[in-house]
Amino acid sequence: MAAARGCGDEQHLSCEICTIAYTSTGRRTPQVLRCGHSYCADCVRDLQRRAANNTISCPNRCGVTTPADVDVPKNYPLAAAIEAKEAQERHRMATLYKCATAAYSLSLAEAPIESSTLNRMQGIFINKWVGGHTTSLRSLYRSSRDGPSYGDLLRCVGDTSGLVFVIRKDTYVFGAFIRAALELPHYPRGMNEYECDVWYFSLAGHFDTPTKMEGSRMVGVAGREGTVYGVAKLGIGRRFDRWLWLGYEGGAADDMRRCRHGVPSDDVPGVYVGVRDEYDRALFGCSIDFMADEVEVLTAV
Repeated sequence: MAAARGCGDEQHLSCEICTIAYTSTGRRTPQVLRCGHSYCADCVRDLQRRAANNTISCPNRCGVTTPADVDVPKNYPLAAAIEAKEAQERHRMATLYKCATAAYSLSLAEAPIESSTLNRMQGIFINKWVGGHTTSLRSLYRSSRDGPSYGDLLRCVGDTSGLVFVIRKDTYVFGAFIRAALELPHYPRGMNEYECDVWYFSLAGHFDTPTKMEGSRMVGVAGREGTVYGVAKLGIGRRFDRWLWLGYEGGAADDMRRCRHGVPSDDVPGVYVGVRDEYDRALFGCSIDFMADEVEVLTAV
């Protein structure tokens, strides 16, 4: 990911190590090694931690090394291009939100998605993020309709992939998308952890407009009698402190409405207007641990 490459080239706007898109600030900021190749700040820190003889060998195998104990600088040209792209995307989303709100006020979007708690305006944004006009949303599971237990959710979702998890808590609406299906472990008391495309989103209560956020590539699924790391039935995220947990509290309650979720400040884009805790984490459910009013799972078809 050399700094001299065309910054506007889409293929150069993601880290070659984790494949996650760069951001202009935070953990995914592009940083440039002495050889000129760039990687996100998170992956650079990982390279520094794993460096042998206090030396970073470039993953591109270019032969140029970087001392592990120096501050790796930001790739400013690339970050500027990313910042411009982020601003353009915020403008597009604000325009879409304005149009969707106008349509809603004219009663053109009053009908909700069939069997879903989402209104048409919220569905517009989920649809855009998932796949645009080529997809539609179908409700698979609602805790208030189908039952709150893990078994209820598994029965309704089955092996369907492209899952949108929607969580409601008071006036807040947010959740996560996973590209894959829920892949159960071979043993009922075990857990299965695997990589797939994952991202978070907020539809109401946290930003001025519905917002899609950086995700990760990890999902943890418990067996029907097991837990993920002894704390929940489902974990959607990448690291232990960045998971969206469903069926929390050791999984003993077997209630998918029991959740745990906190987003570190570096992962929060734009202007956040929701609740934060003493560690500056964004608390989408008003507290780190909370009981959701509704948990819903949709699929994009």
